[in-house]
This record gives sequence, structure tokens and C-alpha cells, in this order.
Amino acid sequence: MFPFFQELSTDKCPFANLPEKQRTLYSLTTDEMQKCYWLKPLLVAQIQFQEWTPDGHLRHPSFVGLRTDKEARQIVREY
Repeated sequence: MFPFFQELSTDKCPFANLPEKQRTLYSLTTDEMQKCYWLKPLLVAQIQFQEWTPDGHLRHPSFVGLRTDKEARQIVREY
């Protein structure tokens, strides 16, 4: 699996809304983001979670697996 991830490697953070404006236990600073290993957002993961928090985070997320039946561009937040 790692060789596949190496093909998706990128130096630039693919997310528009990072880092978060307010420092929390789970947020990253700009300096910490420089140490991250980023992948191009082409894979779709299925995540099981309890609920969305008021600030838009997942509560108790758990990785279920990768999805091969959907394209990354098809994925939208479910309400």
C-alpha cells in the first residue's frame, strides 16, 4: 500500500481551510503542517462516526475502509 501512497504524494496541503483559526487540542499550526505528509485527495475512505460537532468536526471517527465504487469528486457532506 505504501508504494501506492507514494504515487499520490504532494508537497502542498490539498485543503483550503487549514490551519484552523483557533488553536485546539486537535488542530495544527502552520509550522506543524510543514511536517505533514500530504496526499492528493483522490481516494475515498468510509468513516463511521457518532455525530458532527457544532464546529464541524467528527465525534469518535473510525476508519472503516477505502471505497472503490465512488469518485472523490462525488463525495459531499451528508446532513
